Amino acid sequence: MQKIYKFAVLILFLIGGTLFLFNNFVANYNEQIEKTKYKIDGVEFAQKIQKFILKIQKLRGYSQFDEISIGQSNYNNIKNSVELIKADVSKDIVIIKNFDTLYPTLYDNDYNHIINEIEGLLQKNQEDKTLLYQKYTYIIEQLKEKMYYLGFKSKLLLESDSDKYFLIEIMLKHLPNLIETTGKIRAKTTKAILDNSTDAELRYSIQSNCLLCEEHAKQIYKTINEIKNDIEKTRLLSLLENVNDETKKMQEYVKKTVISDKIDINALEFFVISTNVIDRMFVLYSTNAEFLNQELNKKLDTLKQDKLYGIFIGAIVVLFIFITIFSMVRSYILYASSEKKIKNNLTSIIKLKNDLEKCKTIEEISSSSLFFFANKFNVVQGAIYLFNEENNKLYIASSYATKEMKPIVELGEGLIGEVAVQKKHIYTEVNSDKKNNFKIESITVQPSNICTIPLISYDKIFGVLQLGFIQKNEIIQNEDFQYFIDMIIGFLRDAKYLDTNKKYIELIDKYVITAKTNKKGIITDVSDAFTKISGYSKKEIIGKSHSFVSHPDTPKELYKNMWETITSGKIFKGEIKNLNKSSKEYWVDITITPQVDRYDNILGFSAILQDITDKKKIEEYSITDALTGLYNRRFFDLNFAKEHKISKRENKNLVLLIIDIDYFKQYNDFYGHQKGDEVLKTISREMKLFFKRANDYVYRLGGEEFAISFYSNNQKNAFERAVSMKKSIEELKIEHSASSVSKYVSISIGLSFIPRECSMEIDEIYKMTDQALYRAKNAGRNRVEIATLNP
Repeated sequence: MQKIYKFAVLILFLIGGTLFLFNNFVANYNEQIEKTKYKIDGVEFAQKIQKFILKIQKLRGYSQFDEISIGQSNYNNIKNSVELIKADVSKDIVIIKNFDTLYPTLYDNDYNHIINEIEGLLQKNQEDKTLLYQKYTYIIEQLKEKMYYLGFKSKLLLESDSDKYFLIEIMLKHLPNLIETTGKIRAKTTKAILDNSTDAELRYSIQSNCLLCEEHAKQIYKTINEIKNDIEKTRLLSLLENVNDETKKMQEYVKKTVISDKIDINALEFFVISTNVIDRMFVLYSTNAEFLNQELNKKLDTLKQDKLYGIFIGAIVVLFIFITIFSMVRSYILYASSEKKIKNNLTSIIKLKNDLEKCKTIEEISSSSLFFFANKFNVVQGAIYLFNEENNKLYIASSYATKEMKPIVELGEGLIGEVAVQKKHIYTEVNSDKKNNFKIESITVQPSNICTIPLISYDKIFGVLQLGFIQKNEIIQNEDFQYFIDMIIGFLRDAKYLDTNKKYIELIDKYVITAKTNKKGIITDVSDAFTKISGYSKKEIIGKSHSFVSHPDTPKELYKNMWETITSGKIFKGEIKNLNKSSKEYWVDITITPQVDRYDNILGFSAILQDITDKKKIEEYSITDALTGLYNRRFFDLNFAKEHKISKRENKNLVLLIIDIDYFKQYNDFYGHQKGDEVLKTISREMKLFFKRANDYVYRLGGEEFAISFYSNNQKNAFERAVSMKKSIEELKIEHSASSVSKYVSISIGLSFIPRECSMEIDEIYKMTDQALYRAKNAGRNRVEIATLNP
């Protein structure tokens, strides 16, 4: 009764486990389908918001016109256009307010605040043009920020497929930035034409926006080229080329008029030209969004189809499990009915079991089994073949009392191969003719008959047993014979599994980098692959801490975070730089898993590592300036924005230095460019020595211009560090005869102390710092000037 209960529990466990796995499969696909739907909604949402932004940008541009500058007739036309746009914007506002119903997972209350600001702005008829420009720009920046945040909320920016991710980057980041920068050029240039004058600040702002426009276009071009789909890439590049052509024409008007102070175009005409450029950009935006939408819908269709296939296959698996359970039940019933018979021959069974338990290999088990049959059933010849499912051939495992046996037998070849195909035993009486016909091998003692028996495991051929007798023996009719066969098959199957497992373990040890430590972090075991990458033998590494191979540059905060994670029972994943025995650095992607007992007490830790040295080198090359080894402008654009966010989140004061080598052009002209390159390298090394803390970053922005970002408690401390660095560079005493400020190479510095409460945007901070550098140059160079930031 107790056995039946256990068997029933096993069946219930199998059924429950199957249903659990099947339910997880369906739930996983449902989750993927929902995420894809969110992404599709995110694309539609972003398109609608971008169209809305275009209208706000146009209102901002029109806000710079007045009746005095363009005449009553033109002004009336503009007023009519503004009223039409405002009416259109009002309709859009009504639609956006319903987004909480249409896109409940994507819409949030921040949009209500923005909409209220827009409504308030639409109701005002007269206001200062500069103030209107700032208000409209603030609203546009809010909408852009929300649109980029939408990428995270809709899971778009978590897309793993590269083509879709590049399309998403273009739609949510690069194109909106390009459109907004062009919109600023349109508004500021229009104002400059209307005012018939430009001050230095406005001219600098327009020039900066023109440069930003080119940078955004280059970024879009680079991102499009990463797309693998040739049709999408070609179409987008064609549209981008049209945009670039029109943008160049617009910028030519800017150069000929505002920047050169020779205004030969009226404001309304320029407004129309720049609006045409923005319209072409939006065509590119819409096409990009259309491609993305198509890709996401294809993915959604594929997921739905795969889910249906999975359900179908799952049903087949469930059916197979039920068939297997039925087979197990049937086997159990047969076993139960024969239990009494087995007990009568228990001595032989126990002896065979004890003999087989002493065996460790397939050959030993097979030899022991044949010896058992020889003693039990007077067998004078025997052989065991095992079936290899990988190539459908039978391989000899062991033979008894034979001179020669064929090592490999094809299915259907001779008695062995025929029995394997038919899965039925064959009795053969041996005489000279039949021996030749059946190709029975010569043996020490000539048998009078041969019994060839298939070894069946779970209704599949596992092998073939061939036994020879002097006298006829109906061995297959013996009531205990099948028990012996089942036991032998069981031991052979386990040995075969262990043999395969051993090979896998050897492969893992050879090719997978693994390590085990006790709970104090002392290494207790490593794989051969670990010794290969580290250069240390197992004897050298076991008993040491992991810090034995750690790189001194690795931040202590990383190890602190790692220990806090794994000692709390959680899995740690991260990238770590190490040193091998030859003092060469290498990078690994490490996953550390706590090993616990049944009471969740930590016994130690196991780590799986992946060599990512090549990947990290490629990453380093992409963000490093080739000449100086400093971080490049690309990394500055990414990292400074990230550091700015961190400073806000962690309530720290960030400092930005923009540095220029004084009269560097004259240095190159006087000493030659090779000497100039050596100066750049020397000054770069000095900067890195001066700023080497964990959160200090030194960049080469281009030419002789550098930037440094770091954290500081107060402005005084930041200023003192900048001055000290300036002095240390001059004290290098690099001769500079062409300089009028010092006989040695010197630098000028613009410094921005960015307190944690500062709300200025990155672009504005950079601009103010650059202006401080400009003042330092105008004030005689070889000095530090502090930028005054708005709160």
